[in-house]
Amino acid sequence: MFALHIVWIIVAWIIHFFALMRLFPLLISTPFLFLSLLSFFTYLNNRHRFRGFH
Repeated sequence: MFALHIVWIIVAWIIHFFALMRLFPLLISTPFLFLSLLSFFTYLNNRHRFRGFH
């Protein structure tokens, strides 16, 4: 799962780089980059969380 997040972030950075060169719409690439970073940091935050005694 960690590697999949890293690949998704790299793809989002590449698409955003193309958008900065005006080869791809910036309006699409910016939320894509934001969502990829948000999902990665959410995954890192919830990984080792104490869920209580069951």
